[in-house]
This record gives sequence, C-alpha cells and structure tokens, in this order.
Amino acid sequence: MNNNALACTPNTSLFEADDRLIEQSLARLTADARKRLIAAQKRFCDLLSSEGLNFEGKSYPVSIRPLILSNETVAQLQTLGEGFARVFDHAARIYVENEQVRALFPAYKNSEHLTFNLPTHSPLVRIFRLDGLFDSEGVYRILETNTDCPGGVIQNGLAGRLWAEIDNPLLAGIGHSVDFQPFVSDPDLFLKELLSAHFQRVGQPARRAAIVTFKGRFKNEVTQMVAGLKRLGVPTEEVDAADLKRRDGHLVDPQGRVIDMTYNKLDLRDLIDEPLVSEYLEAASNAEVTFLNPLISQWPLADKAIMALLSDPKMLALLPEEDRELCRTHIPWTRLLAAGKSSNPQGQPIDLISYVKRHRPHLVLKPSNATRGEGLLVGPFTTQEQWEQGICSALEGPHSFVVQQYIQGRTLSAVHPELGVTESMWSGVDTYVYGGRFAGFQARASFDPVMNVGRKGILLPVITLKELAR
Repeated sequence: MNNNALACTPNTSLFEADDRLIEQSLARLTADARKRLIAAQKRFCDLLSSEGLNFEGKSYPVSIRPLILSNETVAQLQTLGEGFARVFDHAARIYVENEQVRALFPAYKNSEHLTFNLPTHSPLVRIFRLDGLFDSEGVYRILETNTDCPGGVIQNGLAGRLWAEIDNPLLAGIGHSVDFQPFVSDPDLFLKELLSAHFQRVGQPARRAAIVTFKGRFKNEVTQMVAGLKRLGVPTEEVDAADLKRRDGHLVDPQGRVIDMTYNKLDLRDLIDEPLVSEYLEAASNAEVTFLNPLISQWPLADKAIMALLSDPKMLALLPEEDRELCRTHIPWTRLLAAGKSSNPQGQPIDLISYVKRHRPHLVLKPSNATRGEGLLVGPFTTQEQWEQGICSALEGPHSFVVQQYIQGRTLSAVHPELGVTESMWSGVDTYVYGGRFAGFQARASFDPVMNVGRKGILLPVITLKELAR
C-alpha cells in the first residue's frame, strides 16, 4: 500500500457535489423556500420522536440537510475502516506483549492484567467508529478510535431510513441513496454482529444476554438494544455492572441466571480500579462471558494515547508494514504529553514541552481517556496564556494528556433542528465498522470546533447521488 492509496481528492473538489447542490441551495433560499425547509425539518423531527429516537431523553438532533459523498470517497473510507480492524488486532497484541507500550497507558497500570487474556474471536474489536476530518489535501485523518461503546450504532441507521421517508426540498429531482450503508438497509446489523461474535467465540448461539450500564450513565440506545435482542430471540435485560457476579465459572445476573453475552454501555473510566465491578471484570478476563467490546478495547484501544502509539515511528516499527503505511497516512502527529525528548511531525528531535508551547496554533491538547470533548483545548481557539496554563495543569495533574496535530474541519451551512438554517458550522465524517466490515457513516456539525453531539452538535444523514453510481 502506498501513501496515496487512501488519499482522497484535494479538499477543493472533495465536496464538489455537496457544495453545488446543497450549499448553493441553502445560500439562495427565498423566504418561502426557507419556510418549506423548516416545515420539512419539523416533520422529520416529529417522525424521529414518534419512533423513539432520542439523545439522553431529548430529541435526536438530526438535520434534514444531508452530506453528499462521492462513491469514490465512500469506497476509500470503507477500505480505511476495515483496514483499522486489522490494525487494532495487532495493536492489542503489542500492548499485551510489550511493557514499553503499556507505559503509554498509566491509567490502567493496576488493571492491565485483566486485558491480557485476549478473546478468541476475530477481529477483536467487533464494533468501532473512527472519528475524523479531511485535511487541506483531502486526506482523511483519524482523530479518535471509539473502540469502547460508540454512540449511534442503532439510531443512526434508523435515522437514515426515516430521513428517506421525508419529502426533502433540498433534493427535489435529485436521485440519491442513503441505504448504501449496511446499517441503514438492515436496522438489526449491530445486534446481529454481537450475536455473531458470541457464536464465533463459543460455537453456539447466545441463550441470554445483558446490556450493561453503570450507575445509570450513558443509557442511550439501551432500550433499542434490549428490545432488538429480544426480538431476535435472545432473552435480554439491562443490568448494572455492579450487580453481575461470578458463580461456578459463569457470569450471573441478580436472579442467578447465567449471562452468555454482554454489551457494555459504559464510560471506560468508570471501570478502572472500581471494586464494585471486580467480579464482572474477572469474568470477562477469564472468558466466562462474551464481553463486547473486549476489555482491551474498552481501555487502551479507546484511550487517545493509542493515537500516540500509532503515530510514533519507534512504536510503529512494532506493526506490520501494511499497518504502518495506513497509520502514517491517516493518523495525525500525536504524542503523550510528558517532559522529555520526542520528534516533531517532520521526524526531527525536539524537546516536547517547549515544542508544544511554541506551536499552539497547530495543536490540540486532550485528556487521554475523557469523553465528549471534556477538558480539550483547541490551540487556534485558545489564548497563549490559556494554552500554557493548560499544559502546566496537564503535567501536574493525575491524568494523562495527549497533544495532537490540529486538523481544521470543513465548514458548511445546515438546517439546525432547533435554530433553523445556519451558516458556518464545523463538520466531520465518522466511519462505523461492525465485525471488521463497513457499516455506515455519521456526519457531525457544530458551532464548536470540538464537534460532539454531547456538546450541542447535530448529525447529518450521509448520501450518495444515484446518477454517479457505478
């Protein structure tokens, strides 16, 4: 694989169809057209609500405005996502075997032994979502791995199906498709993948499953997961991780029933060194339950320090050449923030802290295992004083931070479910992979450069144009 194998066309033409058909339409809206568009957005929001789609009890924030991708871009992102299923398998084994690599993840020092017994199923990471942006050269750059329990695994597919039912003024007379995404054409794709992973691991169907939460947090999509697995014939319940116990080589629920398979809707930080969940984690480590995603996915592979591993030439040398080339092309320069020597994006030796202080406009500072943009500083949108204070706090505090090359997102106009037609929202595209195979996309838009639905961002359906289909 060469450096350009997955590089897209320059950014000026990457979104040519979207600019021509959507951006220009939004820029030229008449007063009547704007009213029709807002009315269509309301019908769509009402439809989403009537079907039970929500984000933490609030309306599911999906715009009627789609993002158009070319078939070529779709194919490239599909290949990229599926390639990273292989990268994660290799990275997991390196973590288990290499103490120097594990040193990049100090938060898990006391619990890392629980990850060493890797599951027998392949790929190891059954469900993940690569979050990223296209850089100024049109190359997709991955910012986060989301190998723990990514959001939108069911609802984004359902939202795409419902979006297709709405008469959309933006696409009048334009042939388009949303069901090229497997999780749109098959709403049960995610659930079937969970059951497939269990069958691959033990050679027989799951008899009982649990969707595992902890302390009532992060319960979005849990209802759909429980109902869907029941519909597919597997008795399933939501269970708090603290209520799961080990008995005679099995994991059991509070009623003493054996649980064969679990899917976790948790904050990865809540599991670290938490005595209340020790029996659940020991059961996972001892292969007494099909634990999805595996612990290695919940911790190191989902930690932002994995990006430091995958962008550091010394660490990359531990990977097969095919994986190294994929990472060199698509992982932006990332380092674990610590005093000492490192190398800059050009491979030249640097004092890391001095370099980070001097290059604020080109960098982002992130807690390594936080979620939803918590504690994140985007250099170009931060004063030098705030930036240096953030660096000092990160170095002195108890948690690890990474520093990463800043990738500027594309800006676009959108139809905001609450605010109406808006301009200049930052946007990005994320790729879902289930069982090592492409599942679909999530496009995000936000007034905040930290594009996150948990920070009042919105989602855009992703479509292709039928007249451009191969």
